Parts: sequence; structure tokens; C-alpha cells
Amino acid sequence: MISTSNLLMPRVIVGSPLFNHASHFRESIESILSQTFTDFALVLVDDGSTDATPEIAREYEALDRRVLYHRNEVRLGLIDNSRKAFALGRERHPEAEYFAWASDHDLCHPRWLERLVAALDADPTVVLAYPQNRRIGPSGEILKRKPWTFDTVGIQSKWTRLHVGIRRMRAGNMVYGLFRMGALQRAGVYRKVVVPDRLLFAELSLYGPFVQVPLVLWFRRWYGREFSLERQRASFFPGRRRPLYAYCPWWISHAASLFWTFTVRGDGRPEVSPAAGIAVALQYVVLAGLVHVWQILRSLRGWFVESGVALYQHLRRRLRPLRRAIRTIMPS
Repeated sequence: MISTSNLLMPRVIVGSPLFNHASHFRESIESILSQTFTDFALVLVDDGSTDATPEIAREYEALDRRVLYHRNEVRLGLIDNSRKAFALGRERHPEAEYFAWASDHDLCHPRWLERLVAALDADPTVVLAYPQNRRIGPSGEILKRKPWTFDTVGIQSKWTRLHVGIRRMRAGNMVYGLFRMGALQRAGVYRKVVVPDRLLFAELSLYGPFVQVPLVLWFRRWYGREFSLERQRASFFPGRRRPLYAYCPWWISHAASLFWTFTVRGDGRPEVSPAAGIAVALQYVVLAGLVHVWQILRSLRGWFVESGVALYQHLRRRLRPLRRAIRTIMPS
């Protein structure tokens, strides 16, 4: 559904960082523009795509007045491009209450925005709303993995929210939710560190609870296990000398960022005093470090299971001729 209404004061800004996903981009933008909640502006920021992404984006900008397309002259990388989508949307629509990032290759249910806006409207203390999601393959097929559930609704203590969030968050799923604009800006939008979404949600948890809408409203395109810190460094710092802190263990660089934000700069007042900032940084480095160790152990377990299955299948194939030979010489 394409709208031609002159939207002057949208309640929601949807920012979509673009980079070389033309094969799925049209389907993705259609899913956003077909939302039942229409009071939004869509900001497309192209980080130098070399495929058909620019042509598709300009086509929709011409069709729908809610759409703004911007192409960077120099590639910024994923973090700065995501920040630019936020900044351009905020500059153009300073009155907007909520902000969401949208991927250029995932799909949104038509009621994605409607239900997330309703969740934030219902409770002014909530700083982030996100839905359940399902993974889909490159061709759109639903994959087997079931929806993940987690939120911090009803937890009044910011310390408990931080503790629970560090242990149980799935940052890559939560980042495509709907943020309260002021809270997101207070949390730095996106810090320039590896695994920035985990840091964002740790900081954001100190300002209010997260709510998950118990419906599958977002479909995450899954291309297989592609995460690695080196891939993130290449994506975040393209064509530049990467800062040394990018090679620091992420849970340590995140703790240092929290210490700098809350204790040195004092940006967390009144929720987080400079003295409390020290406790935040210490709690983070311990708990996030343990999370990292658990992730390594789980990956190793998965590797051993996969290797064991592969070895078993290999041995079966190699031993099959031997079993046939034994059966031929054994008396019946």
C-alpha cells in the first residue's frame, strides 16, 4: 500500500541503513510501507551500494512522500550509517516520539508498527518494545528455530534489569524494535565498539524496562552463521585504520564505555550517579565476561556435536563396503 499523503509531523521515524541487498530490498520496503500504522516517516540511508539499491530507493521516494532517500558520498560503515539514519530522521522530524531501525532484507508483519506503538503508548516508563520473530531463509521459507522470548516488564530495579539483560538479551533480535526517542538518544544511539547492540541495551536498561509483544511480527532473513568479530570490524570501520580498542575484548571495551559515560562524563544523572557508574562498569565486565565464556563453551559443544555426526557418517560410508564383503563370505 503506497501512500501519497503529505506527512508533516509523524509520530515514528523508521531508519533503514542500506548496503547491497537489492535482491530483497524491494520486498523489505514494501513490508514497511504496507503497515497498518501509517503515521511514520521512512529514512533510507545508502552507504554506497553498488547494486540496484539506489534505483529501487529513488523509485519509492518518488512514489511515497513518507520516504526520504540519502546516499553517502563516502562509505561510513554500519554503525555510523545507522547513526546517520537516526540523525537525519531526527533533524527532519524533531517532533517524532519513537524511532525504529529496519533492515533492508528482513520482512515486517503489517501490524509490526501498530502493535509496538501501542505497547509504548500503554506504559510511558517502557523505553523499548520489540516483537517475537522467526527466521526465514534466503527464499523466504520459515526456518525451524522457534521464537525467543524475553523482556523486563515489571522489574522496577534498574540493577536487576541490567543484571537480567546482560545474561538473557538477544541483542540482534531486539535492535529491530521500537525505541522511545529520548531514551535512545541518552543511550548514545550506537557507540562505536564491536557488538554495539549489547552495549546499547545494557545502557538503555538503566533508563527503563523493555517489553516484548507476544506475537511474531518480524521475519529475520537468515543466511547462516555469519557473525564474527573480524566481520564486524570490517563492517564498522571500512577502508580505514581500525582503532586499537576494536581489538579489545568486547566486554572490557563496553565496561570502559559505561565508566566513561556515567562516571567521567556524568551523563546518566539522575538515574545513574557517577559513583554508581563504577558499579555499573564492574557488574558489566564480570557478567558479560561470563556470558562470553558461556558462548564459547556452547559453540565448542556445537562444534563437537557436528564433528561427531560428520565423523560417524564418514565412518559409515567407509565401512559399508567392508560390511557387504563380510556378508558375502559369511554362511547364510
